[in-house]
Amino acid sequence: MRVRSGGLLVCAAALLLSASFETVAGQNEEKLFFESREDIPAAYRWNLADIFESTDAWDEAASALQARLPELEPFRGRIAESPKVLADVLDLSFELGRSFEDLFVYAGQWQRTNTRDSRANAYAGRAESLGAEFASHRAFIGAEIAVIPQEKLERFLEEPRLASYAHYIANIRRTRSHIRSGEVEEVLAASQQVRGAPAQIYQAIVSADIKWPEITDENGGKVRVVPALFYSFMANPDRRVRRDAALALFGTLDDFGNSLAATFSASVSKDIWLARTRGYGSSLEMSLDQTNVPRTVVEQLITTVHDNIDAIHDYVALRKRVLGIESFHVYDLYVGMVPDAEKHYTFDDGWRLAMEFWEDTFGDEYALVAKRALKERWIDVYQSAGKRGGAFSWGSYNSHPYLFLNWGGTLEDVFTLVHEMGHSIHTHLANAANPSHDADYGLFVAEVASVASESLFFEWLYRRVKDPREQLSLVNLRMNKVTGTFLRQIFFHEFEAAAHEAAERGQSLTKASLGKIFGDLWLRYYGDEATLDEVYRSGWARIPHFYRTFYVWKYATSFAAGEAIAARFRAGDENAVTDYLAALKLGGSVYPMEAIARTGVDLNDPEVIRTVLVRYRELVAKMRVLLDPAAVN
Repeated sequence: MRVRSGGLLVCAAALLLSASFETVAGQNEEKLFFESREDIPAAYRWNLADIFESTDAWDEAASALQARLPELEPFRGRIAESPKVLADVLDLSFELGRSFEDLFVYAGQWQRTNTRDSRANAYAGRAESLGAEFASHRAFIGAEIAVIPQEKLERFLEEPRLASYAHYIANIRRTRSHIRSGEVEEVLAASQQVRGAPAQIYQAIVSADIKWPEITDENGGKVRVVPALFYSFMANPDRRVRRDAALALFGTLDDFGNSLAATFSASVSKDIWLARTRGYGSSLEMSLDQTNVPRTVVEQLITTVHDNIDAIHDYVALRKRVLGIESFHVYDLYVGMVPDAEKHYTFDDGWRLAMEFWEDTFGDEYALVAKRALKERWIDVYQSAGKRGGAFSWGSYNSHPYLFLNWGGTLEDVFTLVHEMGHSIHTHLANAANPSHDADYGLFVAEVASVASESLFFEWLYRRVKDPREQLSLVNLRMNKVTGTFLRQIFFHEFEAAAHEAAERGQSLTKASLGKIFGDLWLRYYGDEATLDEVYRSGWARIPHFYRTFYVWKYATSFAAGEAIAARFRAGDENAVTDYLAALKLGGSVYPMEAIARTGVDLNDPEVIRTVLVRYRELVAKMRVLLDPAAVN
């Protein structure tokens, strides 16, 4: 149930947050890591009761759904009978799908906040099993729609009840040559849980089984190097701390490299098996076809970066001179150029800053969703023992999106908040404007809203800062964003593509072979000015997105689209906000390239990609102006 919040309630929630903040941090400090999740005040933990009040309620819903799955069986072999039968089976399938999504999201979110909790793991496993069973029961639907003669299907679509399913049906028809018989589709659906095993094993190893090492911080205290706080360590101005943290983290991954390589190899093998079963020439071809994106878009990403690789090398050389270091390592990539200009941001600080930005830039419709997220506890803020690393936004159609954070107290964390809220508001607007089957947007377009928000947030902050040192710190952070969300993701894609191509040629994926691909690519991207620590060859093992097949390149295309959208805002285009929000509301009702086109951006145009590298060079030039010439020359 969706409830709009009143202004007084929002203010009350803000006061509650401020009051509980003192419990967490006192007046001047903020605790960033908790051994027990229960020690984190409720205001900083998301409220999964919006989905189910208790595990008993989850159990009842799971049993009810399982009992209803046979309701789909009477439709088997009958879908082509009439438009009524087709409408009836689609209505039922998506009704059951919404119920399953609630179960899956609740269990998944619970598990992500404590991967060591055996009950959470059990419920996540039950949800996975139920998902495979549900997928098997409804697998015949797509297979039967795919073989309905086109003329007959067009007559069916004249039925008003099928009007909202037009895009869903058109997408099935578009991919019908890769849809197998109903029997084979059932087998593929039943294999869903097995296909998800490599990702689950990876998370169990990294989040639950590995005891991450401790290092000595700059104050002489002991701190644990957990993956979720990697970037907080990499932002530390003390190079010894950065080095120790990086070598501890990557050294640990290297120690587990054989097991992690076997896990990743299993994931790649799953991709290859599925692509071949569906009749695709490669795993990448399957991924692109599912997204309905031409291969030229990915090829443009790689070509454009390779054509501008000198700009990355120049940036590395600049960092070396400014930081006063003789050799450049991975732990020198993200630290601020002006350490004493770096500030600590409590979550409360970051929220206020982000809220002002949302109101100024996107207006009330956008900002009110953010206020609701705070009031209704959509956000999980702090790291705790067993909590997964990273940040994301995810939720169910029947409830709302949830924000998963691991707050580290840096300006980077404020940008992450802006980024993830971009996802959540995108989802909220899409859900409100569409039925469930048209609300869920593809990964290709998913990052656009968040990247555009980050780009505009940088410009908004930069205009407010007058101190050249703070300006330099902001430009440095923006460079890191271009590096992390655009350049690094293309680097990651090249690694993922090379690993899949090697496996498709019958080569084994081992710790050594994966390390060679990853390390050699890193040296190519960062050039002769860079030094590769051998343990960093296992850096691929830190990236969970490799278990979401060919996901990473979508960050880069979204970044390019987001930059192009932000350019309309910067140019003062009075229709920019309206077009942007309208595109978000499309959800998955159109193909991703079309949704992005509604914002005024054509990703078929190579200039959209090249503009990011032009912007990158401009930022380097701006840094040179802001820096003391003596430190550069």
